[in-house]
Amino acid sequence: MKFSRSFVILAVIIPLVTIASMVIYFEFIEAKDSVFRVIKEHLIKQKIYTLQKYSQYIASTYDKNFVQMILKNPDVVSKFEQEMALLQGKDVQYLYMLYKDKDKKYRYLFDATTDPDEKAYINQKFDVESEIWDKAYQTKRYQITRQNSLDTLWVTIAYPIVIDNEVIAVMGADFTYDVYSRIVDILTPIENIFLYISFFMVIMLFLAYILVYMYYKIRKKAFIDPLTKVYNRQYLSEFLERTSLQNYYLMMIDLDNFKRVNDNYGHDAGDEVLIAVAKIIKSNIRNEDILIRFGGEEFILLVDKKDREDSITVAERIRKAVMDLEIYSNANRIKMTLSIGVNPAPYNAKDIEEAIKIADEQLYIAKASGRNRVEIYDEKRKYESEASSRISDIRLAIDNDRIKCAFQPIYHASTEKITKYEMLLRMMDKDGKVIPPNSFLPSIRHTQVYILLTAIVLNKAIDTLRKKEGVHLSINLDIQDILNDDILRLLEKTFYGQKALAERITVEILEHEEITDFETIAKSISKLKDLGFFIALDDFGSGYANFRYMINLDIDILKIDGSIVKNVDTDRVAYNIIKAIVEFGKSMNMKIIAEQVETKTECETIKSLGVDCLQGYYLGRPEFEM
Repeated sequence: MKFSRSFVILAVIIPLVTIASMVIYFEFIEAKDSVFRVIKEHLIKQKIYTLQKYSQYIASTYDKNFVQMILKNPDVVSKFEQEMALLQGKDVQYLYMLYKDKDKKYRYLFDATTDPDEKAYINQKFDVESEIWDKAYQTKRYQITRQNSLDTLWVTIAYPIVIDNEVIAVMGADFTYDVYSRIVDILTPIENIFLYISFFMVIMLFLAYILVYMYYKIRKKAFIDPLTKVYNRQYLSEFLERTSLQNYYLMMIDLDNFKRVNDNYGHDAGDEVLIAVAKIIKSNIRNEDILIRFGGEEFILLVDKKDREDSITVAERIRKAVMDLEIYSNANRIKMTLSIGVNPAPYNAKDIEEAIKIADEQLYIAKASGRNRVEIYDEKRKYESEASSRISDIRLAIDNDRIKCAFQPIYHASTEKITKYEMLLRMMDKDGKVIPPNSFLPSIRHTQVYILLTAIVLNKAIDTLRKKEGVHLSINLDIQDILNDDILRLLEKTFYGQKALAERITVEILEHEEITDFETIAKSISKLKDLGFFIALDDFGSGYANFRYMINLDIDILKIDGSIVKNVDTDRVAYNIIKAIVEFGKSMNMKIIAEQVETKTECETIKSLGVDCLQGYYLGRPEFEM
């Protein structure tokens, strides 16, 4: 359905204008507060400077018997009051000096106020309503408080007079509220204008969203199958435009022998069967799952994986529920079964058509095998024998302590000192030969042995950090690892209460397939950062969506892929690529590491481009000991 021009205005422009007007309003409020703060700070700094100079004058002219001298010679009070009156200025309503008597009560020493009705006299008691006076005595530093309870006063300063490292009295200065009031009188009309505009735009926004809601209801109706009330085929394209299949199982569901129902009982009965079956399927799935009538008696079901429920469980639950269903139509009792073909990883297909075709092929197998069955596509069957053998080898290696970690140094580009080590997993065969991880990890990635290996690496990292104070390590995790709840729970359990150790670890994330669910990845990275880890994006420049990671994810470090670093001293294209990566990365406040530096000229060229750190065989090979 095409958007009309009026709909665009109501649904897009009005919200934007509303948001803009509200932002301007709140920015104005913030600006007003900033003006108040600046004026307040300026006045206070000015008055503090004046009080400081007068305090220094008293301290340099008199000794610590200053208070007793005045109390014994009250005739000199007027002299000091006249001096202080010169300091008062238009912004200060009251300027006075207090002292503590033998009972620790505050009393006036003198008061520069000229109004006889408000003027305090020597030795008159001063009622303390704030802690700033005691704090000034205790800290020997000036104190400031806002007079929220008084209509006429804004701010009070208490400035101690210190002689021979002892507070002998405290000067008080009370600012009037006139300055604040004048600013408010000037800015309030402008503030009201912005407020009225924002209020008007909120009303317009409310009306706009009523129209949007009505449009949504009409549009949603266009995606609903009128018979079964589930989504129709048209909705599938709409769904895929805003959602990745990465977190879904895809199922093709077909009613067995449905044609016989139409032939024997009529199309009305067939419609009642479709309605009942759709209803029973919906009752056995969650709101997050998507049921689509694909055509005739065929349905597509997209099952959200978030609860970790496997596809066979969901499919079998639906199959059994339909098999137990009894449908009555015109006194006819109808029993139905259905067949289900499952594609558990539709995101591996090149497009939705191929993903549906895979599920449809499994549906065909279920039909050919006798119907009322569930068939699941398993791409890994060809690897099962290899994986089983490899798991056995790895378990034996674990039992014989043949799982090792090598450490490759990473050097700071400017200081040429080691800044951290990258931990590299190695498995030793029975003859002591090193087996690299890419020879055994892929076939066990989705097994518990993989989790066990990860736990071993984490424990070795912790042991190393405890033995080597000041050492920082990098460990490698696949992008699918940080999306794996088991791996995340393992990390949380291993580093629970050990944030200080986690803060000495960088998790290097490697992507091996295109990822579109940045929201889920961002949540996983946030969990890792909450534990204390730094996050690096490994092999940058060679992956599927590196620049999207930089923009969407909280990455601390970029590791430039070695294939780009190779021959950077002679390859102008590689040179410009690395230069662009460094500039872009630094603009995103990220550290840059160049890996697989193999020669001296490569090293010098990379340094000249401004990378932060270097790694490679030219600088240091992986060793089992640091």
